[in-house]
Amino acid sequence: MKNFIFLYYGPHPFHRGIAKFLGCYEWDILSSKYSIRKRILNYLKFSISAEENASDVILLCEGTFLIPALFKLLPFKRFKKVIVNISADPHFYYYKINRLGLFRRYLIKVAIKKVNLFLCVGKMEETLLKEINPKAKSIVIYPFIEEERYNKLFNIPIKTVFNHNILFIGGGPDFYYKGLDLLVEAFKMVKREFGDAELFIIGKWNEDLRRTMSYPGINFVGFIHDIDKYIEMSSLYVHVGRGDAFPVSVLEALLGGLPCIVSEHTGSREVVKELREDFVVPVDVYKVAEKIIDYFNLREEEKRTLSQKAKEIGKRFKKEIILKDFSSKWSSFLENEK
Repeated sequence: MKNFIFLYYGPHPFHRGIAKFLGCYEWDILSSKYSIRKRILNYLKFSISAEENASDVILLCEGTFLIPALFKLLPFKRFKKVIVNISADPHFYYYKINRLGLFRRYLIKVAIKKVNLFLCVGKMEETLLKEINPKAKSIVIYPFIEEERYNKLFNIPIKTVFNHNILFIGGGPDFYYKGLDLLVEAFKMVKREFGDAELFIIGKWNEDLRRTMSYPGINFVGFIHDIDKYIEMSSLYVHVGRGDAFPVSVLEALLGGLPCIVSEHTGSREVVKELREDFVVPVDVYKVAEKIIDYFNLREEEKRTLSQKAKEIGKRFKKEIILKDFSSKWSSFLENEK
């Protein structure tokens, strides 16, 4: 009987859902609240004091594979644990665009070889992984919308009245990853075209950034739970991330009947393409602004059709549907490993 241990960073509700589904024991030794030095010491203590044989332990890592994987380079059995990593952060994308330092890039390349399986959240993440190491074992999985929120969003009717309000959901501090700078600049162009346009930004951002990006019509709402209210207040969701693996916020907006425009470097592009292919745009301020304006200029009948289609796409990301799909893929992987 294998012992599953979830070494989380945050954790994200979806990742925690996977951990619970697999029956993992949660441990915070590699979480974001610790410095890198402290995480290394924590993992060293954990490995030395663990009573289990390494072969009896599977580590489910929430993007936290680097330290456990590098420890596998040491010639001691207790460090040779099985590692399954949930990949949904910007590191592989940052690796590709050389946004990471040479030493960190080297460590990632070495560590990937020591991971037994990557659970890639969306196809984009798997593509980025394979560009670094084509031999890496992977399964593509998709996130679910939390049950309580799913039910609320499911009950929002399709749009019949439209305005020029735009919604974005995402937290900091990495505005580059979330593409917040691009969105703000694009909104300024939209605002010149539609004077009544409003941009609602839900999520935690520091005061300096909020001040820097301040502009008439931009509303930093902060972190809230009742996003359904803002979905009902808006006519469009925009998410122009740079390496954002598969933001659940896009799925939530779709389920709420809100059409979405995303960048080509946002993993959710694969479902937004089903809504309308040209709603996946380049990471370019002018192209983003142009597409938002194009949407606002659509006839109301077309917007209603898009709202209905968005809702149908969003319905697929129910917890029980997603976990059933994951269970099937996980079982197939285990069967092939025998």
